[in-house]
Amino acid sequence: MLHIINSLPNSASFLNNARSGDTVIFTENAVLAAKQGYFDIESLTQKALDHINLYVRKADLLIQDISISELIRGVIVIDDMQYQSAITQNFAIKSYN
Repeated sequence: MLHIINSLPNSASFLNNARSGDTVIFTENAVLAAKQGYFDIESLTQKALDHINLYVRKADLLIQDISISELIRGVIVIDDMQYQSAITQNFAIKSYN
């Protein structure tokens, strides 16, 4: 399942719905959630190690002035073409605003 997070969440509890094999894409100001030190880093890192695919859109990183080195381990940067591909390839999408 694809989870798109486009609004900065207050906590990492949205990850409770993600299961092994799911993809979580942070967009817009939610990319801040993938920045080191924003959430309990162990929560996001553990999800990545549990085979949850964590992505951020490159364009949104640039807008928020976040460098790749500031992201937690396990988060992958994708471009707009990869983002569109993820949307079209996944049948079930949950979006958190």
